[in-house]
Amino acid sequence: MPSNTVKFTPEKSPKDKRAHGLGITIFSGVVLVVIVVTFIGAPVVSKVAETPSVVFGTYDGLPIEYLQGNYFAQQVEYLNRFYEQFSQKTDVAQVRQLVWRQAFEQAALQVGLKHEAEKAGIVVTDKYLDSQLVNNANYQQDGAFSEELYRNTAAADRFRYRQETEAGLLIQKFSGDYANGTRLSTAAKNFIVSLQFPQRKFSYVTFGDSDFPADQVKAYGEKNKGLFRTINLSRITINSTEAEAKKIREDAVKGSKPFADLAKASSKDALAETGGALNVRTFHEMKAEIAKAEELDKVFALAKGGISEVIVSGQSWTIYQVVEPARDADLTNQATLDSVKSYLLSNDRGIVEDYLEIKAKEFQVSATTDFVAAAKAIGKTVQATEWVALNFGNNSLLPALSVASKDPVIQGLSSNEDFFKKAFRTAEKAVSAPVLTGKSVVVLRVDAVKTVAETTDPPMTSASVESLVVSDRNSSLQQLILGSAKFKDQFQSEINRLFPQ
Repeated sequence: MPSNTVKFTPEKSPKDKRAHGLGITIFSGVVLVVIVVTFIGAPVVSKVAETPSVVFGTYDGLPIEYLQGNYFAQQVEYLNRFYEQFSQKTDVAQVRQLVWRQAFEQAALQVGLKHEAEKAGIVVTDKYLDSQLVNNANYQQDGAFSEELYRNTAAADRFRYRQETEAGLLIQKFSGDYANGTRLSTAAKNFIVSLQFPQRKFSYVTFGDSDFPADQVKAYGEKNKGLFRTINLSRITINSTEAEAKKIREDAVKGSKPFADLAKASSKDALAETGGALNVRTFHEMKAEIAKAEELDKVFALAKGGISEVIVSGQSWTIYQVVEPARDADLTNQATLDSVKSYLLSNDRGIVEDYLEIKAKEFQVSATTDFVAAAKAIGKTVQATEWVALNFGNNSLLPALSVASKDPVIQGLSSNEDFFKKAFRTAEKAVSAPVLTGKSVVVLRVDAVKTVAETTDPPMTSASVESLVVSDRNSSLQQLILGSAKFKDQFQSEINRLFPQ
């Protein structure tokens, strides 16, 4: 059989092909998570084998189907064998979902990539395809091509192996062109290499929500007392018509039936079973249910046993009865103060952030001479990082915050521009201005600066930059197939139909 080199028909330039925005090496998709599972092999496959084919989705109209012996089926078999290594008692349905989902995504990638390769104008010549078929595992004996095995293979199987080999070559060429298309210039690679220095180590102190003082929480509660008034209510929700809601309200006002019985008989919400008991709610909580301020004020003004007017609530109508009338917030009660603080942190957070920033600035000034002593004086613990580069976004080539510290506050700064500006503009041994991290404020001291590699540092070269670029392209390409509008995912409905719980 021929053994010439690959010959493709004239292709579009890499720039033209990138306009399709698709492609991936077929082997870069599955990341197999090692878990303890039960091997489910034959029982899983046998039920599907009862059906000639099962279509789990489409790509640009092309079926992604399970057929005995096709790529999808091969992936199911391979993944079953893989997970058999970790066989222990576990949830069979969970394992089945894992195996079949991964196999489906691999099959979807194969269908999508082959289709996009063909659309891009890539063709595998018969001559080159013949040269590659000698490497097909089904024709190998003792590590070499066997003409006897080839002759003894059924015509239908030979045809299938030929199709599979052609698909693999198309995918390989298309994905390779995408991943290795536009090369980085030497200058660009050298610039990226240069970004590994300078590196810095920091000591830092964090100011968080727990530093906001109790007296200020109480002062906020006093200033906004109306928000924290409480009332005990029951509720009836009607979904049919406003007229029906008014009729039920009339029955409640007349007292012909207890409000709880009316709720059990007529209410259409989750409270019906308990007779509509809403229990104690604050004024600010009820604002989410009763949008109009005047209606909410009227409810809070009702006496014990009072019945509200019918209130429009979205597509429903609600009626409230007062179980216990409204009362002012008891700001001597710790539970009330906790409620006030929770509201403050969620709805008026700027007040807390302003306070923390003031305290952080005061610390910055006092910590200039002795960072550790200044922290100790206000009851703060000093923490430290490992080496960090100017690495916005935690790029794997450079020392990153995600590795330099286990503290979620520091790890969360990886995309905080203000942090990098302040941390890398501050002189060595100096203290930074406060950095707002979302829910905390951090003050940093630059402990050390490193400008050249040490013997223990992992090397970074132009070649490693090039390798990362190719890897990133391969990683992103999978999502360009599976995230495409052309990809129609019917997996869950089909797997549920085949294996009902």
